[in-house]
Amino acid sequence: MRNGPREKLLYTVTVQPNLEDPHGDYLSTVDVDPESTTYCQVIHRTFTNRRGNELHHSGWNACSNCYYVDSNAKEIPKRDKLILPSINSDFIYILDVVSDPRKPSLWKTIDGSVLNSHNVTAPHTTHCLADGKVMISTLGDADGNAKGDFILFEAENFSCLGTWTKGDQTALCGYDFWYQPYFDVMISTEWGAPKKFRRYVVIAY
Repeated sequence: MRNGPREKLLYTVTVQPNLEDPHGDYLSTVDVDPESTTYCQVIHRTFTNRRGNELHHSGWNACSNCYYVDSNAKEIPKRDKLILPSINSDFIYILDVVSDPRKPSLWKTIDGSVLNSHNVTAPHTTHCLADGKVMISTLGDADGNAKGDFILFEAENFSCLGTWTKGDQTALCGYDFWYQPYFDVMISTEWGAPKKFRRYVVIAY
């Protein structure tokens, strides 16, 4: 928000360079309140407690595109969940950042096998859609070959709704994306095949 209050907390993805560390990657909470005694310090770490994730981008469950005003709507969406896709393991971590903003907690874990069952892998960028659903771009198929696609999730309990792309034609590669709902246009970019850049460890679904 342009005229909103100054932020006092910063959330940043932290990748664990030691692949054998059992705590794995985590979300760092940084105090950015100049009046605080812990200013510019990491005050909490929310661990995934799983090896080999490689958290990449993070995204919100709700953004300005779904802050609609509808008298028939049961509830206006709230930005209360932070979504952390893992480009290496295919796991997706949903964090509650409202119950205790200084100590975000793991709310739900989506197993990597969920993506693989829809023949997609390497989740990358998360955005909410205008209808409230959450869409995450993916970079490959279940075997790690290049395939640009998108996986959809319901916004209340994050149940998987399948892939967004319909039919047999998909982009050669996937990566980042953004869309403009007023003009019915989406632009996506591409990177490469997951099996060409992944750092493999033993992953048990």
